[in-house]
Amino acid sequence: MRYPKLLFSIVVFLGLSLTAVAQNNKRVEKLFEEARSLYSADNYSKSLEICEDILTLDPDDANTHLLMAEMYKDMDSTRLEISHLIKAQKNSTNPLIDFRLGEAFYKLGMYSEALSFYDKYKENKTIPEKRQFLLACKIASCKFALNSIANPVDFEPNNLGDNINSPNDEYWPTPTLDGKHLVFTRLMKDSVTRPQEDFFMADLDSLQWDAEPISDVNTPENEGAQTLSADSKIMFFTACNREDGYGSCDIFFSRFVNGQWTTPCNAGEPLNTRSWEAQPSLSSDNHYLYFASSRPGGKGKKDIWRIEFLGFSEAGNPKWGKLENLESINTEGDEISPFIHANNQNFYFASDSHVGMGGFDLYSAMIDEDGNITDLKNMGYPINTYRDDMGLTISSIGDVAYFSSAREADRGLDIFSFNLDRGLQPQPVTYVKATVTNRKTHAPIAANIELVNLNSKFEKSRIQRADEKGEVVLALPLRRNYAFNVSEDGFLFYSQSMQLANANDLTDPIILNIELEPIELGAQMELYNIYYETDSFHILPQSEPELQKLVEFLGENPELRVEIQGHTDSSGNPASNLELSKRRAKSVVDYLVEHAIQAGRLQSEGYGDTRPIASNETADGRKQNRRTTIKIIGK
Repeated sequence: MRYPKLLFSIVVFLGLSLTAVAQNNKRVEKLFEEARSLYSADNYSKSLEICEDILTLDPDDANTHLLMAEMYKDMDSTRLEISHLIKAQKNSTNPLIDFRLGEAFYKLGMYSEALSFYDKYKENKTIPEKRQFLLACKIASCKFALNSIANPVDFEPNNLGDNINSPNDEYWPTPTLDGKHLVFTRLMKDSVTRPQEDFFMADLDSLQWDAEPISDVNTPENEGAQTLSADSKIMFFTACNREDGYGSCDIFFSRFVNGQWTTPCNAGEPLNTRSWEAQPSLSSDNHYLYFASSRPGGKGKKDIWRIEFLGFSEAGNPKWGKLENLESINTEGDEISPFIHANNQNFYFASDSHVGMGGFDLYSAMIDEDGNITDLKNMGYPINTYRDDMGLTISSIGDVAYFSSAREADRGLDIFSFNLDRGLQPQPVTYVKATVTNRKTHAPIAANIELVNLNSKFEKSRIQRADEKGEVVLALPLRRNYAFNVSEDGFLFYSQSMQLANANDLTDPIILNIELEPIELGAQMELYNIYYETDSFHILPQSEPELQKLVEFLGENPELRVEIQGHTDSSGNPASNLELSKRRAKSVVDYLVEHAIQAGRLQSEGYGDTRPIASNETADGRKQNRRTTIKIIGK
């Protein structure tokens, strides 16, 4: 930022006194004062003309060269800035010119030259403390950049082609969880009124992307920088200068209901403030919304924050919880374009202040449930360059990244993809897509869906409600085991076990058609998340979520009497299987009694391997046969 009516570099930054000007002849002095006044009034073109007149009178005038360097810096003409800094240095001993040259060469990605000038400036004994820290960061960045160029990561960007990219600018690509769609922003330069941003969605059809506008959300105003929920039913995005806005840019939302997107609305306080809020990224469990903001209370100019998303109110507005600044990521500069991968652990963002290649670089980190940041690292060259690099998103599988770039000069901004280097790949994610219906009537049920991570004692279970069609989509990070429960008043609950702890690659998505059994005599449900020690009836701790679900169900239906049945597969001795199944069923009854379920409502029985529901010839079939059954025997 330039101080008004003053030359930041000449008077404040470089500390040159105006007495140097007085040493020149009166003509030069008068012209210089005029040029400086025009510069302060932002009339660069006229100021440069006068500076050229001065240099015809005195080609070596240091102050004129410094003034021109400052203007070319503001105009982003870095090579001309360097040229005038070098000419000014011939007649000036001020060491800050070395620092300025280091900054200019660094901006161009000329790291060896920048490092040379930074090192030269470092020899100065009177460097202010704040600039000492900045200098150390820039020297570290130069060394990092040179090492990164010598050790590049794999990076072969592929243009997504004319079905997505157009003569207009396309950017901010967002893949859906299932990888079948890509939502992106297009700058409509051929608009009748003025250029404005709209959303488009591309469908993968016969290996070709076919993009169509999202007409329900698009308006004559700008909308962009979007994020989708895992089921693609919620969209948060950035909109600026709206009548219902709080600040310059706010975060808005739309919901996909009954086959169409609702009218976009402001997402409200405390997410939005009078400051700039933009670039949202929603975690796949709908727990947190990450975003960038210039609001007060941060560490730098623009910081990355996250806020708890608590669902929607009866009026249909988002409900917000705890707000957090991601202090471990943020610096005194700018951190923007956050992206949380579908596994809710791998986190990506852009920064202009961490050690890097210059401008905005892309960084990755690991983030836990409590917001703790670990393993923060620059994504390396040539993903990052001396230019601004930002806006990265990654597929749920974790092997493909999407970004926008103007690397093909005649096309403007296009969307590209590239395969991530193995060292940069996030933990992959699969998903479960379930449809819940009434077993008797086949009508859809907007049931409660609960997903429990059995590998964590501390992670809260995820609860989500199916939509009006009885459908739900949930992201499932691999290398974990899950209990999947579906419940609704008036029905037996559904239980499923999802064993993904040993998965090394993306498995096929889990597609479930769940028929809930109405509560009536003879109805029964199969439970697959009650675990025992091998060849034992001792219940393992990871059974706790399932057993508590059963306690809750029986507590909510006090009139029911049930039989707890134990079943095994056909492996081993039939007589031993029968005895083991009886003891296991009795263990479940004992647990329920210990948790305030009346013993008179319960009875247990073991059936060994006599009632299979699948073939015992396959591992999957045997897994289905090893189960606990709850049967209604009285109401």
